[in-house]
Amino acid sequence: MSGQEARPEDPTSRARLRTYRVTTKPELRDFIRLTARIADLRGESDQVVPLFASDIADWSSGSGWFAEEVELWLLTDDSGAAVGRVMCHRSRLLAERLCDGPGAQAPQTLFFGALEALDGSVLEEIIALILSRAQALGATRVFGPVSPLPNVTGGLVTAGFEHPGFFDTAWNPAFVASGFADAGFSPWGPAQTWEVRVDRIPHARATAVSPAEWAERGLRRRPVSRLRMRAFAARLLPTLNSSFAALPYFTQISPAQLHAQMAGLSALADPSLIVDVVGADEDDDAPTRCFALVIPDPVPVLRRHGGRLGPAAIGDLLRHRSRLRDAVLIIQGTEPRFQGQGLLSLVTREVYSALAAGGYRRLRVTFIAEDNPASAAVFSKAGGTPLHGLCFLDRRLGEDEPAPAQTTAGAPVARTTAGGPVAQASPVTVDTERLASLFRTAGRAPSAHNTQPWVPTVTVIAEDAARAEVVLTVDPDRTLPVGDPRSEDLHLSLGCWVEALSIAAAEEGLTVEVAAVDGWGPDLRVGLHVGRLEAGRGSPGQPQFTVADLEHRQVDRGPLARDETAFADALKTANTALAASGARLVEIPDGRWTGLLRAAEHWSLSTAPVFAETLDWLRFDPADPAYREDGLNAECLRIPPAAARAAALLNRRRLRPGIARVLSAALAPAGWLHRMRPGPDTADADLPTGAPHHLVLAVTETGEPDAARELDLGRALLRTWLLLDRAGLRVDVHSEIKDCPDTHALLRDHLGEGEHRRPLATFSVGRSTTRVPRSPRRRT
Repeated sequence: MSGQEARPEDPTSRARLRTYRVTTKPELRDFIRLTARIADLRGESDQVVPLFASDIADWSSGSGWFAEEVELWLLTDDSGAAVGRVMCHRSRLLAERLCDGPGAQAPQTLFFGALEALDGSVLEEIIALILSRAQALGATRVFGPVSPLPNVTGGLVTAGFEHPGFFDTAWNPAFVASGFADAGFSPWGPAQTWEVRVDRIPHARATAVSPAEWAERGLRRRPVSRLRMRAFAARLLPTLNSSFAALPYFTQISPAQLHAQMAGLSALADPSLIVDVVGADEDDDAPTRCFALVIPDPVPVLRRHGGRLGPAAIGDLLRHRSRLRDAVLIIQGTEPRFQGQGLLSLVTREVYSALAAGGYRRLRVTFIAEDNPASAAVFSKAGGTPLHGLCFLDRRLGEDEPAPAQTTAGAPVARTTAGGPVAQASPVTVDTERLASLFRTAGRAPSAHNTQPWVPTVTVIAEDAARAEVVLTVDPDRTLPVGDPRSEDLHLSLGCWVEALSIAAAEEGLTVEVAAVDGWGPDLRVGLHVGRLEAGRGSPGQPQFTVADLEHRQVDRGPLARDETAFADALKTANTALAASGARLVEIPDGRWTGLLRAAEHWSLSTAPVFAETLDWLRFDPADPAYREDGLNAECLRIPPAAARAAALLNRRRLRPGIARVLSAALAPAGWLHRMRPGPDTADADLPTGAPHHLVLAVTETGEPDAARELDLGRALLRTWLLLDRAGLRVDVHSEIKDCPDTHALLRDHLGEGEHRRPLATFSVGRSTTRVPRSPRRRT
C-alpha cells in the first residue's frame, strides 16, 4: 500500500480494544517496536521515520532532560497484539511559548506525540484517549504531535504522503490527518519540507566561497572535526538560541541538552557539510555568527534497526556511512546582530558545494513555515521543490466540550461504528491482582534513605468485588531508629505511600480512605478502605495527579538550576494547597542554607551511630542484589564508578562501626566551627550563579505527638513534590538539616515565633541540568 488510503475494514473488527498505560519492560518493547510492525503490515517500511528507542525509554523512565510528565499508552486488539500507541505529556515552557498572551495566561495544555495507529478505528480510540487524559488532567488545550523538549520535534504530514520521511521530521499515512480533522482539531503553523536535487543546483550557487571572499567580508570559516563536536556545540548554542528566539514554538536550549542531542553526531557527521562562520579576527572559542548543520540522512539505518542505536546499528552506520547519499539540513541560523548581511547566502553556497563534491544526491530540509517565504526562496532558487505538507494540531476544550470516551488502563472499551455512541466500560473490580498492581505503583513513593518500609496486606475483599480492606504496617528492619528516633520520617514515608496508592487507585476508578491509625513508629497500623469511586467525588481545591506524575517524580542529587518564574508560580500554588493541612513552604536564603547544610553534613558524618546506620543503606556495588531494589546506590548519588568500587570494598557490615568511629573521631574537632557559623542570610543579588531555591516544609505545633497527622502531612508532602515536578522542577532532599539537633534549632529560630515553626522536611528545588538516574524499587 502507498499509505494514502486507510485499509478497508470490518466495522466490528475493532469492537474491543484494550488500552494500557505502559508500565512494564515488555509493554515498553511493544511500544518501541510498533512503528516497524505497523509499517510492515501496511507496506510502508521504506516511508516511516522511527523515533530513537533510547529517547522513548528515557521518556518512560522520567530520566530525560526536562521534568515533563510523560505517559506512554498502548492499544491492543483481542489477540493481545499492539495496534496503536500515543504519548501524552506536559510542558509549562512550551505552553507559555504557544500562548497568544502573557505566559501567566497560558492554558493548561496536554501535548501528545509518538502516535501510531493501524487503521482509522484505532485512531478514533487514540483521539478519545487523548481527550480523556486532557479532561482528567484539567487541560483546556490539546496540541501535537510533538515530542518532549528539547526542542519541538514532530508535526503531522498533511500532503506528499507518497514521499518517504527523512531524519528529524515526520511521516504518517493520510487517514491520520483526516481523522484528526474529523475530530475537530485545527491545523497550526502549516509548513513544508523541501528537497533540492544537487545535480540541478545552478553552478553559481554551488561554488565554494574563496578565502579572499571570506576575508573581504571580515569573516572566516572555522573547521569542524568529528573529534571537536563538543566544542562546536558550545560555540553554536548562543547563536542557536538567539536566532530562533522569536519562533512561537522555540524554547531555550541549555548546554547540557545540546551536548546530549549531539552526542552521537561524531559517528555520523560529514564535517564538510557543517559550516561555522566567525569574524576574521575572533578567536576559535567565539560564538558562531552564522552556521548550517547538515548530516547524511541516517534514516535507512534507523529503519533497519527499529530506531535502536545499539552496537549493531552503530556498526551498520559506520560501515555504510559512505553510502548515505541523501543529506538533511537539520538547522541553520544567523546571530541577530549579523542578519541582513548576506551571511546565510555564503553559508548555503558552502553547503551546496560540499554536497556536490561529496557525491550527494539530494538535500532535504525540515519544516519551513508557510509564513517564512524568505527561507523557502533560498531553496527555490537552487531548484528545490516542496516535498511534504506539515502542520501541528490544536484543539481548545471549553466548558461545553462533550465528555470523551473514558478509558481505563487494562480495561476494554467497546465502541460502535465511527460517530456512534460509546459504551461505558464495565464497573471496575477490586481483586487481588488489581490491588497488587496498585501496591507496586504506590511503591514509587519516596521514603527516607529509600528504605521502603511499607507492608500492605489485603485482609478482606467483598463478594461483589466492589471494595476491599487493606492493612498497612511497617517492616521494622526498614526503619532508621538512630537517624529518625521520633519516627517522623517513617510516618511521612507511609503518608507518601498512602497518597501514591490513592492516586493510582483513582486512575483505576477506585478510591482509598484511611479508616484507622493505631500505634506509633514500627508498631504503626493503618487501616484502609479501597472501593469504587463514586461519580463526582474528589478532593476539592487540591491538584489532581496521575500515575504518570508518580513515575516521573525523582529526587535529583545532581546540579539544579534556578528558575524564578516556575518556582514562584509553583510556590504560590503549593502553599494554597497546603493551607488546609496547617503547613507552609518557607524559602531559606542560599547563604544560610549553605551554612546549615555544611554543619548538618558534618554532624551526619561525625556522629558514629548515625553514619553507621546510613552506611547500611548505601549501595556501591552493582553486583549487590540490593543495588536495584532499595537504598541509595552509587548511580543516584552521582559517585564515579572508580570511587564506588573502592567504597564497595570498605562498606562491609563488620567494618561499618569501625569506619564510623574513625571518621567521627577525625571530624569531631572541627564540629564546633560549623555550629558557630551557620551562614548569613543572602540577598538574591549575592546568589551563586544558578543556585537553586531552598525550602522548608514548616508545620504548626500541636503539642501531643499524632501519627495520624504526620501521615496526612506525608500525603501533603508528596502532593507538593508532584506539583513542583509538574512545574518542571525537581527536588534534592537534605533531611540531615532538620535531623541534626543544632541545625534543627537554628531552623526553628529562622522560622520565628509564628504559626509554622516546626521544620518537617528540607529540600532544594530547581531544574534538572543532567540526566537523572532512576532510584531503585523492590519488585514486591
